[in-house]
Amino acid sequence: MRKITSKDNKYLKHAVSLKHKKYRMREQMFLLEGKKVVAEALKKGIPLVRIMVDEAHCGDYQFLFEQYPQAEWFLVDSRIFKYLADTETPQGIIALAGIPCYEFSMLLGRNNCLILLDQIADPGNLGTIIRTAWALNIDGILLTEGCTDPFSPKVVRSSMGGILHVPVYTSVGLEHIEQLKSSGYKVAGTALNAAASVFDGDYKGANIIVIGSESRGVSSHLLACCDSLIKIPINPEVDSLNAAIACAIIMMEISKQRNVIPSSTRD
Repeated sequence: MRKITSKDNKYLKHAVSLKHKKYRMREQMFLLEGKKVVAEALKKGIPLVRIMVDEAHCGDYQFLFEQYPQAEWFLVDSRIFKYLADTETPQGIIALAGIPCYEFSMLLGRNNCLILLDQIADPGNLGTIIRTAWALNIDGILLTEGCTDPFSPKVVRSSMGGILHVPVYTSVGLEHIEQLKSSGYKVAGTALNAAASVFDGDYKGANIIVIGSESRGVSSHLLACCDSLIKIPINPEVDSLNAAIACAIIMMEISKQRNVIPSSTRD
């Protein structure tokens, strides 16, 4: 491994810059931090620009270095690795990966079930939703303009590797929804005043489920293009559910109907 011993090292400075959205967008790269997500990326064959290991953890990742020697590995002085890490107790490994580019046209005319998130601002919620979508075999996640960046360190960390497996489409607007509807998708929006229960819906075909933020719900312009409105039946004394929890409930129902939950988890 090549060694980095200075904060002024160009590779370290480049990696640190990716903690900010401006530079992620410019470079079209993001950071993967932690043993699980880096190992998952290597296992999946995702090209990593470079991998940086805290020298204090060198022994912990020798097996990965030996298994994937073709990657560009750097050993970072422990005193400066902290400038790169985004967690309070780093696991000592960070990789740089290219932001995946998914063609929107690939969704058209498919029998997919997609989750459209409207103005989900909390990174932890978005990461958890991506992780749950991976667990329950959801085909993709659509994000409106007001959503948090899915490739921010906190979202990536919260997704626990899900960001590597679930296609995420950003800056999705009404024109994209209309294209999907024209190709056969039905759109169901979640609303507290909806008459129908989420458990009464049919999710076996091409569907888009729209979920808004806990504080504002789904935007009125998105609700207007929905074919139907649904809600999760809850205790009326409770105002609302956390967006990630609501997504998990809905995605479980979708997976159950589409028969994509692994048999070992079914009753």
